Amino acid sequence: MQIYKSLYIGESVNNPDKTLHRLQKGSRLLQAYVIILARTKDQLEIHHAPYLAQKYYRLHPPFVIGIAATYDEAVALIVRITEQCYAARGDCRLKEFLLQTEREVN
Repeated sequence: MQIYKSLYIGESVNNPDKTLHRLQKGSRLLQAYVIILARTKDQLEIHHAPYLAQKYYRLHPPFVIGIAATYDEAVALIVRITEQCYAARGDCRLKEFLLQTEREVN
Protein backbone atom coordinates (compact mmCIF):
# COMPACT_ATOMS: atom_id res chain seq x y z
CA MET A 1 0.00 0.00 0.00
CA GLN A 2 1.34 3.37 -0.98
CA ILE A 3 0.46 6.38 1.18
CA TYR A 4 0.29 9.90 -0.28
CA LYS A 5 2.99 12.08 1.30
CA SER A 6 0.57 14.99 1.89
CA LEU A 7 -2.21 12.67 3.09
CA TYR A 8 -5.62 14.30 3.40
CA ILE A 9 -7.05 13.56 6.85
CA GLY A 10 -10.63 14.21 7.89
CA GLU A 11 -11.30 16.33 10.97
CA SER A 12 -13.07 13.45 12.75
CA VAL A 13 -10.10 11.08 12.52
CA ASN A 14 -8.90 10.98 16.12
CA ASN A 15 -5.52 9.30 15.77
CA PRO A 16 -4.29 9.37 12.13
CA ASP A 17 -1.05 7.47 12.85
CA LYS A 18 -2.88 4.62 14.55
CA THR A 19 -5.48 4.56 11.76
CA LEU A 20 -2.73 4.36 9.11
CA HIS A 21 -0.95 1.59 11.01
CA ARG A 22 -4.14 -0.46 11.27
CA LEU A 23 -4.90 0.23 7.60
CA GLN A 24 -1.47 -1.01 6.50
CA LYS A 25 -1.81 -4.05 8.76
CA GLY A 26 -5.10 -4.94 7.08
CA SER A 27 -7.33 -4.66 10.13
CA ARG A 28 -10.90 -5.58 9.32
CA LEU A 29 -12.17 -3.83 12.44
CA LEU A 30 -11.08 -0.39 11.29
CA GLN A 31 -14.08 1.94 11.02
CA ALA A 32 -12.84 4.49 8.51
CA TYR A 33 -13.11 5.40 4.85
CA VAL A 34 -10.18 5.73 2.50
CA ILE A 35 -9.79 7.75 -0.68
CA ILE A 36 -7.67 6.01 -3.30
CA LEU A 37 -6.61 6.75 -6.86
CA ALA A 38 -8.72 4.91 -9.40
CA ARG A 39 -6.67 2.52 -11.52
CA THR A 40 -8.30 3.28 -14.84
CA LYS A 41 -9.72 6.78 -14.92
CA ASP A 42 -8.72 10.19 -13.65
CA GLN A 43 -10.91 9.83 -10.61
CA LEU A 44 -10.79 9.06 -6.93
CA GLU A 45 -12.62 6.23 -5.19
CA ILE A 46 -14.01 6.01 -1.68
CA HIS A 47 -13.85 2.63 0.05
CA HIS A 48 -14.75 1.43 3.51
CA ALA A 49 -11.36 0.61 5.02
CA PRO A 50 -12.06 -3.11 5.75
CA TYR A 51 -12.45 -3.68 1.98
CA LEU A 52 -8.72 -3.09 1.59
CA ALA A 53 -8.09 -6.32 3.51
CA GLN A 54 -9.41 -8.32 0.53
CA LYS A 55 -7.04 -10.42 -1.52
CA TYR A 56 -7.37 -8.15 -4.57
CA TYR A 57 -5.91 -5.20 -2.69
CA ARG A 58 -3.06 -7.31 -1.33
CA LEU A 59 -2.16 -8.23 -4.92
CA HIS A 60 -2.84 -4.71 -6.26
CA PRO A 61 -1.95 -2.29 -3.46
CA PRO A 62 -3.89 0.98 -3.64
CA PHE A 63 -2.45 4.49 -3.54
CA VAL A 64 -4.16 6.05 -0.51
CA ILE A 65 -4.79 9.78 -0.84
CA GLY A 66 -6.90 10.40 2.25
CA ILE A 67 -8.62 8.92 5.27
CA ALA A 68 -11.90 9.98 6.85
CA ALA A 69 -14.08 8.81 9.72
CA THR A 70 -17.33 8.87 7.72
CA TYR A 71 -18.42 8.64 4.11
CA ASP A 72 -19.66 12.24 4.12
CA GLU A 73 -16.30 13.41 5.42
CA ALA A 74 -14.57 11.49 2.61
CA VAL A 75 -16.80 13.25 0.07
CA ALA A 76 -15.90 16.60 1.67
CA LEU A 77 -12.19 15.73 1.32
CA ILE A 78 -12.67 14.99 -2.37
CA VAL A 79 -14.43 18.33 -2.80
CA ARG A 80 -11.45 20.02 -1.11
CA ILE A 81 -8.99 18.18 -3.36
CA THR A 82 -11.00 19.16 -6.44
CA GLU A 83 -11.11 22.80 -5.39
CA GLN A 84 -7.34 22.83 -4.81
CA CYS A 85 -6.74 21.20 -8.19
CA TYR A 86 -8.97 23.71 -9.97
CA ALA A 87 -7.31 26.65 -8.22
CA ALA A 88 -3.81 25.41 -9.06
CA ARG A 89 -4.33 24.13 -12.60
CA GLY A 90 -7.64 25.46 -13.90
CA ASP A 91 -8.88 21.92 -14.59
CA CYS A 92 -10.02 18.88 -12.64
CA ARG A 93 -7.38 16.32 -13.61
CA LEU A 94 -7.12 15.07 -10.07
CA LYS A 95 -4.74 12.20 -10.68
CA GLU A 96 -2.22 14.40 -12.50
CA PHE A 97 -2.52 17.10 -9.82
CA LEU A 98 -1.98 14.66 -6.95
CA LEU A 99 0.94 12.87 -8.60
CA GLN A 100 2.57 16.20 -9.49
CA THR A 101 2.16 17.39 -5.91
CA GLU A 102 3.64 14.08 -4.69
CA ARG A 103 6.74 14.60 -6.86
CA GLU A 104 7.15 18.17 -5.64
CA VAL A 105 7.12 17.03 -2.01
CA ASN A 106 10.00 14.60 -2.62
